[in-house]
Amino acid sequence: MGLIARGAYLPFTEMVLGDQKARHVSKPELSHHYGTRFSRNHVQERGESKENYAATLQEATMSLGLVSHVNRDGDILEAWFRYYCRLGVSSFHLIVHGPKEENGCLYAVKDSYPIVIEDVYQGPFDITEKTRRLNSLLPRMRGQWVVLVDSDEFVEFPNANISTTIRMLRLAGKNALFAPMLQHLTLDGSLDTPEVVEDPFHSLPLCSVDLYQRMGVQADIRKFPLFYCTDGTTLQEGGNHSCPIGNLASSLQGVTHHFKFRRSVYQRLESRIHSSHRWRHESVQFQEYLASNANRVPTEGAFPYSRAELFRRELLRQFTFVTGLRYLRGITARIHSGKNARA
Repeated sequence: MGLIARGAYLPFTEMVLGDQKARHVSKPELSHHYGTRFSRNHVQERGESKENYAATLQEATMSLGLVSHVNRDGDILEAWFRYYCRLGVSSFHLIVHGPKEENGCLYAVKDSYPIVIEDVYQGPFDITEKTRRLNSLLPRMRGQWVVLVDSDEFVEFPNANISTTIRMLRLAGKNALFAPMLQHLTLDGSLDTPEVVEDPFHSLPLCSVDLYQRMGVQADIRKFPLFYCTDGTTLQEGGNHSCPIGNLASSLQGVTHHFKFRRSVYQRLESRIHSSHRWRHESVQFQEYLASNANRVPTEGAFPYSRAELFRRELLRQFTFVTGLRYLRGITARIHSGKNARA
């Protein structure tokens, strides 16, 4: 299934930029526009690897899969689908955890978006099982760029769209994007969000880089949500807090907007506390903080969201002159090496 018509979506803050919409390109149009660039013979003439060929072809055709392990999040899930469709995601490959009644929203909208339910299972949440199931899905995604996020994570890319960010990563000679979590909260720190969150950036407009620490929790906020899935790509753990094995992150940096502290957080914390989750003590600490502070998270040090502010604080970082110079030096070295080998 192709992308859903974008005109039907609600405007979603300045980060989803209307002048940078993804465009489908037909195969004839692709050949006409790029000439022999995408022929396999020409790839061999240029000495380009099959991996680079596949990555370049994927950029041109705007095909991009998103992988996620989903459980609940029904209040925000449709906003999540809309958001990533607008950024150019063409298919959602989901591992669904829990009974159907816990994931009612997902099943209600699954025919309205390009969703592929790859796996369904039940039982208590276990991070090792999540990791195993995500890794079992990656072989089906080999040879393409992949977005891997949880269903309460909205990644903002350093460039206007995902395809441009991919090109910049390739220019930097890397194949993964580092995008640490930025916590979102309501204006007063309460958990009183709408039953259905149409626009999470409106309902939870404040951003905090150190919310976890202010709540007395030392949780990992690193994320690597975009990477090229090589033959050796393997997640180190289900939270994707470490760069996948087989990949290298660059100096480009995105932001993973994390909308954890909604009204549904009570249920989520309770579930994790009574699971075998290796970090369930963090859920205990979150719950204790909320119980001691009238069910509010601290707003001290938080700032209103804007893309400009993320750049000002260097939370978003784009391709730089130094990165480009390093890449050109590498190309020059390879050219000289080839000339020397032929001499």
